[in-house]
Amino acid sequence: LNGDELMQTGGGISMGRHVTVNRLEIPKMTRSALNNTYKCQASNTKLVPPAERSIRVDMLLKPLSAALSSKPKQLISNQEYVLACNVEGSVPETDIKWMQNNRPFTKGKIKIINNSSMVSSVLSFRPHPDDDGTILKCEGSNPRLQNSVLEDSVIMNVLYPPQVTLSLGSTLNPDDIKEGDDVYFECHIKANPREHRITWSHDGLPVTQNVTSGVIISTRSLVLQRVGRFHSGSYACAAANDRGETQSEPVALKIHCKYASRPPNHNGNDTETAYP
Repeated sequence: LNGDELMQTGGGISMGRHVTVNRLEIPKMTRSALNNTYKCQASNTKLVPPAERSIRVDMLLKPLSAALSSKPKQLISNQEYVLACNVEGSVPETDIKWMQNNRPFTKGKIKIINNSSMVSSVLSFRPHPDDDGTILKCEGSNPRLQNSVLEDSVIMNVLYPPQVTLSLGSTLNPDDIKEGDDVYFECHIKANPREHRITWSHDGLPVTQNVTSGVIISTRSLVLQRVGRFHSGSYACAAANDRGETQSEPVALKIHCKYASRPPNHNGNDTETAYP
């Protein structure tokens, strides 16, 4: 019997005096047989109830599906999000892992929810700028079966204000800039979405392009041609996008200026002074 359904097995095979063996063969067991109960009944007279034994089918089953509950197109940096990874069909155990670029994702909190047909891993996390462009993936598997992993993933598009740093040109020695030299600054910006405005300042005052005076502003650089004493001071750049505006830490520009009106030094050269 399968439950209350009578199954045909053919005649029994005698194994000796008072012993008869009857076999039931199921050619292809499917997952629908999980938890089915099979009973074997034997009787030789109607005078007493038949003897019976039963067995319940237990199975190891791979997951049928693994899916994220949602796939946000945009994530705001430092804002909390909740994603669920739902895995169905894994029996008797379900293992769910969260991965970022194929490495364990450890930045959030995870809660496991079990019900009769599905296991959910609920991830609460706050994305950071360095998560932008990475792949967040959930993997569902049966830990007792090889090659049972199913997965679903989303590319994290994290929006954040510009991250801005300023440096003197890489070919310049900040301790050896003399009057009359050409100087340039590089503004390094990381932003999503891309910055729509870059501004420059010198000692807190705006710097604007003036080619005649040797001030040239390109996309992310500031060029000062034939610098003099008045160019010394602190420089900064700022970038703005739809998430906000950020200014770099200031970078000091020191210029060694020559003064022919002063007495020459013992080598016969004009004296030099650094400003500021």
